[in-house]
Amino acid sequence: MHHGKHYRRLNRTSSHRQALLRNLVSSLIEHGRIETTIAKAKTIQPIAEAMITLGKKGDAEAKKKAIAFLNSRDITLPKLFDEYAKRFANRQGGYTRIQRIGSRTGDKAPMAVIEYIDGPTDLKKETVTNVLARAFRDRTTATGSSSSSIPSVKQLLENEKAIEELGLPKKVIRDLKKVQFSNSVAIIDKVIQEKMANLKV
Repeated sequence: MHHGKHYRRLNRTSSHRQALLRNLVSSLIEHGRIETTIAKAKTIQPIAEAMITLGKKGDAEAKKKAIAFLNSRDITLPKLFDEYAKRFANRQGGYTRIQRIGSRTGDKAPMAVIEYIDGPTDLKKETVTNVLARAFRDRTTATGSSSSSIPSVKQLLENEKAIEELGLPKKVIRDLKKVQFSNSVAIIDKVIQEKMANLKV
């Protein structure tokens, strides 16, 4: 019986489930982002975060534990103990993010993207900068004003009414604050300007 055992079995035997989780976490470390079902994403999230904790420790014991769990060790170990350990050196948790992306065609299984945050392809950063670039582009074309008249990210964070004036939901400000936590305002402004230039072409 399964009484009192609070974990997702994922309709697999113990050995099959363990192999699946090792493969998923290894792929996540290798690529920084993977697409899977919501149930699997929620199952591997604590394991993926524990791997970052091992990477930040960086001692012999942590390396032994990582070697015992991960696959493709020639790729995953350097990423874990070098790249991710440096990226999350000042963060005390919350290294991953799960974003729902709808249902899979065929069996309609709810799908999600799980990723390590603050990376070069951070999904939330991409989404927020795309939304703001389109809003700024629409505003400049509607009013005929120059791009220098659009508010900066710093002005948006200081004056949340500016977001409402652009016709955007308050969720954009919340997401912008999350992105700004790990990126400088200047970097976000630069990304928005680049996206606006690409939209005009």
